[in-house]
Amino acid sequence: MTQREEIEAVWNTEREILDVVHRVCTENNLRYSLAYGTLLGAVRHGGFIPWDDDVDLIMPREDYEVLLKIWDKVAPTGYILQNSRTDPDFTQNFTKIRKDHTTFLQYESERYKGYHKGIFVDIFPGDRVAPGGLKRKLQYVACAVNLLYTRGFPSGAKGIIGVVERILLRTPQGNYVKWRERAESLIRNWNGRIDCKYFFPNTIESAKRYYKPGLFQQQEEIMFCGKQYCCISESDAFLRTSYGNYMQLPPESERIWKHHPILIDFKHNYEELTE
Repeated sequence: MTQREEIEAVWNTEREILDVVHRVCTENNLRYSLAYGTLLGAVRHGGFIPWDDDVDLIMPREDYEVLLKIWDKVAPTGYILQNSRTDPDFTQNFTKIRKDHTTFLQYESERYKGYHKGIFVDIFPGDRVAPGGLKRKLQYVACAVNLLYTRGFPSGAKGIIGVVERILLRTPQGNYVKWRERAESLIRNWNGRIDCKYFFPNTIESAKRYYKPGLFQQQEEIMFCGKQYCCISESDAFLRTSYGNYMQLPPESERIWKHHPILIDFKHNYEELTE
């Protein structure tokens, strides 16, 4: 299979997972939207960005938490919800929906992780940004702490965040979950404030990227690979905040398969391949 054939096969599997998420969300009145490269691809290309290979979705925190609770009850068999709550080895602060009996191994280190390694769709929860001043600075530090104790390694940030990370990494690993949960609580402290902006702090950079308070207030549909999916009505503002002039194509040298796996299989789980 050529690399282009592999990308297209990954796209087909991801669209299958996306269809499942769409159905579960719409049947249970949960808000979601295409986001980041997936939303950009829908707007600029009518589908996947030709050199992109993943699907990104966003949800308001309250709907996201409901999805986590009901997934195993309402989703069809073969689609696995995965995050740091379901798998302690999972080192991200968002959720992946993986298709069973597939493999998408991105890094050599993943071989030694105990979690499912199938082809996936990413779902990022949106929280409310603290209303300015010291509260916002404390929330930003909490984001750094949450990322640090979820991933287990520093972000590479400079200044006070870098100092805090180096200090905290010296604490016993047994405290990681406790500190991560405390940080999560502080991050979510303003989720009842509908006048506060949204953010999606899955990286230290995105923790400083803020979106309008009414981000999920109105939704519409957008065409993606020939099907209609849910989309925030403020898609232009979202993409400008995320990418700036998003309609400008990157240089050809940057149009590469960014998540190219070291092992991929469309019929078997990783464990089945290594038996």
